[in-house]
Amino acid sequence: MHRLVREPLVHFVLLAGLIFLGHAWLSERGRSAESTIVVSQADLERLAELYAVEAGSLPGERDMRGMLVDHVEQQALAREARKLGMAEGDTVIERRLAQKMRFMLSDLDEMEPPSDEVLESWLEEHEDRFAEPARWSFQHVFFTDAEAPKISDALDKLNNGADFDWRSLGEPFMLQREYSELPAREITRLFGSGFTQAVQALEAGDTWHGPVRSALGTHLVRVRKQTDAYRPPLEDIRPAVEADWRNQGQRERTAKEVQSIVDQYDVVIADGASE
Repeated sequence: MHRLVREPLVHFVLLAGLIFLGHAWLSERGRSAESTIVVSQADLERLAELYAVEAGSLPGERDMRGMLVDHVEQQALAREARKLGMAEGDTVIERRLAQKMRFMLSDLDEMEPPSDEVLESWLEEHEDRFAEPARWSFQHVFFTDAEAPKISDALDKLNNGADFDWRSLGEPFMLQREYSELPAREITRLFGSGFTQAVQALEAGDTWHGPVRSALGTHLVRVRKQTDAYRPPLEDIRPAVEADWRNQGQRERTAKEVQSIVDQYDVVIADGASE
């Protein structure tokens, strides 16, 4: 959509709207810069992009006129408000201006692309951010109660080597009967922490175990596979590592820029201000 807004034909439409309004606002001579509101090409494109994002289509000439009227009114009213000192001491305005200043400072310089050595070092220092957690693949047979004889009988059938579908045992279950590659946090979300601890203690293989209690009932469980936690190599996660490195570097550079601006001012705490 951004590229479409920049097409020459679209420029013509937008500029036509500006020319339509220009006679009323910009053609009067003899006015000072303070009393002149200039609507730039960048302003036009920004207005058109905002319209396109909200409406899903490019603005027509009438739409542009309406947006330009609103834009110029906003500029004029904002200037008059500043003349009257309305912005002074307004916490919301001050916070917004500080936020915009931070954004501007963060965009001042483009960081140089990091080498693989830099990213490898970053990955080692922040391994916890990129480590893949241990995962478990398991099957379970569900029972709504802990009736020992029924569960024990089902466990014997599951482990005696008989040729039957294990899904035919137990009771209906509202979720899945088989899960693949679940990390501990997801198992806990589904079944509770006690069930997770029990699954983690089981050895992967063909043997069924139980009974295992969960937040939902009682289960017989067979862990089919367990994958240990590991850290992926840089070549597999380079974009994520570089993005993390850039974000941290940008935050540090912005903090330094902000501090350099703050250092230009003398800060005086008025008597009694801390009381």
